[in-house]
Amino acid sequence: MLKDLLLHLLRTPGRLLRSRRESRVWSDLESAVADFNEKKYEDVIAHCRTALQQEPRSAQANYLCGRALMELDRHAEAAPYLRAATEADPGLAEAHSDLALVMLKAGDYHAAEQLCRQAVLIHPKAPRYRLHLAEILESTGRDREALDELLIAQEYAPEQLDVLQTLIIKMDQLGMYAEALRVAERARAELGETFETWFFLGYARFSSGDHRGAVEACRRAIGFRKDVPGIYVTLGSALVALGQIDEAVASYKRALKVLPDYPDAHFHLGMLNLMRGRYRDGWAGFEYRFKIRRATKRTAEPRWNGTSLRGRTLHVLREQGLGDDIMYSSCFPQLISDAKHCYIECEPRLSKLFTRSFPKATFIPIVDNAAKVAATSREDVDVRIFSASVPGYLRNSIRDFPDHRGYLTADPERVDYWRTKLAALGGGLNVGISWRGGTVHTHRDRRTLSLDALQPLLSTPGLHWINLQYGERAAEIAGFKANHNIEIADWPEAIDGDYDETAALVSALDLVISVCTSVVHLAGALGRPVWVMAPFAPEWRYGLEGETMPWYPTVRLFRQTEIGSWNSVIAKIHSALSQRLSDNTD
Repeated sequence: MLKDLLLHLLRTPGRLLRSRRESRVWSDLESAVADFNEKKYEDVIAHCRTALQQEPRSAQANYLCGRALMELDRHAEAAPYLRAATEADPGLAEAHSDLALVMLKAGDYHAAEQLCRQAVLIHPKAPRYRLHLAEILESTGRDREALDELLIAQEYAPEQLDVLQTLIIKMDQLGMYAEALRVAERARAELGETFETWFFLGYARFSSGDHRGAVEACRRAIGFRKDVPGIYVTLGSALVALGQIDEAVASYKRALKVLPDYPDAHFHLGMLNLMRGRYRDGWAGFEYRFKIRRATKRTAEPRWNGTSLRGRTLHVLREQGLGDDIMYSSCFPQLISDAKHCYIECEPRLSKLFTRSFPKATFIPIVDNAAKVAATSREDVDVRIFSASVPGYLRNSIRDFPDHRGYLTADPERVDYWRTKLAALGGGLNVGISWRGGTVHTHRDRRTLSLDALQPLLSTPGLHWINLQYGERAAEIAGFKANHNIEIADWPEAIDGDYDETAALVSALDLVISVCTSVVHLAGALGRPVWVMAPFAPEWRYGLEGETMPWYPTVRLFRQTEIGSWNSVIAKIHSALSQRLSDNTD
């Protein structure tokens, strides 16, 4: 694409041949283009600088020089050349757009957006500039505006595959799975059966939960081309969801045969190794998350590499979700014991709970980007590390997981308060329940039930059910009571605010029953008994088989035996509950 663009720039009489200053350096520009097409970027820069000595205001020489510097990842050096190109030729949309990308890399989002909008204004029907604008908008969290630009780009160029791919990915990121599937299906119908259309369809089918359809589409795509690593990763992920683990491993390895350092394949293989309990290899693969698109832009430098922390201050950076924060905090006692001091970032709702549980560390609630900047600007820190990278040094075999009975400590006074409140419900076991987990990005569909589906379990006599479900639930709880005459006590002050209060309530319960969500981590870290309703293909931390997970000795897993079917899980938990009630009365 760039080759055609540069040749077009040189051959367009309206832009170059009309310009005396460009025609003076025609020979150097032609040589620069030829070298650019052969990726001889240093030679491009040399030709352009020679041209600029003769004609400093040559828009094309400035643009080509800046573009070559970008290819060499010398963006700061590229900026003045690209800016000079826009000043010499305000209609040179390519220079505006590429300078926008340089500004984006420098973190100047406002300038990047203004420059890219100028490129779009010059050529409103050119999809390339709208793709760049969408990237900039996405970087500032304006995903819906980015989607609008992609939709316009696709309207102008429905046949352009990079636009189609970016649109489907953006819809997937926004949880618009049905819409992404319709776009992919329409593309196959209108553009025909090609590698790309089958690939996009496989990706969209996987995201929408049609894993068998995804496998079929990916294999059809591979029939056209076998040299694209991404197709094997999508195929592998669909096979994992179907429980075909050996086939998934083979697919990820096939991706690495095509491209040995392909980060997505290493990352997914890492997660499979973690699921299998092969922790050393698993954590090594897990580190590839930083090389995958949309990974955190923060850096942990100087990075702690597992060496002695004696006399050194460690800063642990937060990077993932609430449940991950809790799970990785099992490593904190060792870090705190070994280091001179630890600064540890956390989700704000965990600050009080963590501070009480690990009083020798300093916890930093990460409330916004400003808090992140302030945290990483501390001068009294010797080494840094992301929280999810810590287990790579401390949890490399099953023997490295401590046999704890809780490493988090709830507020004793609040625990007593909730015990008194629970006692007022009368005799019987007090059981917490959570039935929805995850987000649109973390397979919510795999780990969500309705209260009606749980009715056979919730109708068990001798129990008091206590809500642990966050988010909107009042209408569902009320409707369930009206239809089945089953009460679920819901105290929003324990669920919707600080997690310290949730911890106190959980500590006062006899048992927690939950889908795979953050309350599992909380209860397990408090050392409370937790029964987990696990989907057929759970997240890596729950493993592939068995009833236990090494992170939390008090957790018991009840796994689906058939994709999407919770009947056997509910039946097994019902039986286990009945047995527990029987044991309590004996």
